[in-house]
Amino acid sequence: MLIRKVLVEPLFHFLILGVVVFSLYTLTRQPMTVGEDLAVVVDDGQFARIFDTYSRTWQRPPTEDELKGLVEGYIKEEIFYREGQKMGLAQDDTVFRRRMQQKMEFLLEPSVEELTPKPGELEAYFTAHAQEYRLPEKLAFRQIFFRSEHAGDKGDLSATAVLSKLKSDAASIDLTSLGDSSLLPERMVLSDAELIATSFGQDYVSELVSAPENRWYGPIRSAYGVHLVFVSERLMSHPPAFSDVGAAVLADWGSARRKDIADERYAAMKKRYDIKISWPRDIDTSPIKTSSLP
Repeated sequence: MLIRKVLVEPLFHFLILGVVVFSLYTLTRQPMTVGEDLAVVVDDGQFARIFDTYSRTWQRPPTEDELKGLVEGYIKEEIFYREGQKMGLAQDDTVFRRRMQQKMEFLLEPSVEELTPKPGELEAYFTAHAQEYRLPEKLAFRQIFFRSEHAGDKGDLSATAVLSKLKSDAASIDLTSLGDSSLLPERMVLSDAELIATSFGQDYVSELVSAPENRWYGPIRSAYGVHLVFVSERLMSHPPAFSDVGAAVLADWGSARRKDIADERYAAMKKRYDIKISWPRDIDTSPIKTSSLP
């Protein structure tokens, strides 16, 4: 009974796995060859990297004892790294390979000089991508709300009747007495469609943008009911001046430039390799049917 209990213990399995790994290491480890580099050098450059990394992280320099611990940690890391390479542990390790890829991508990063635009370069980028910086249409309006669940119901008919009165004599009507109470704003100052949609919904905005100015229009439907609207001001969509979006253009140009340079350097690196891909003929590329999953 005791033996059976020990055999099912996770700790026992872990110990067995450790013995297997160590045995494989002992059997497969190549004996030290003459000229093998077993030196771990911690020179001025490495000291500076350790010191600077700690200082940036903790916003203070390390103490003497902390620095000794950091150096010892680096030595341990270097020894384990080399021994792991000898054992081939990195060969099929996805995490290690991706980490190495990240480091290589970092090395492919352009320099500060390469990310400094030449005269006229930002203006040219702005012109080529003008649509991305175009300012959206903005509307200022007031609205009267009527509770309504479907076309032709009481709220919908009331809105239509009120619209007729407003068209004939809006000046003599107390607008605050019309419609139903709600938490929706009665007025909105000049706002873009995205902001208006947060209160009224996208369907409402889609019809609002086609409403004429300076007269009551409707009814238009939202998720809450129907509305009569009076558009008092409209600012059409237009391209901004470069001076107003220069900072955004610089950031976007820098991101695009960084990607282009990294892609070019990877392409040059890739050319040196003879790449062969053997796609399996029977690979199933059809979408997974979730209904068939257990």
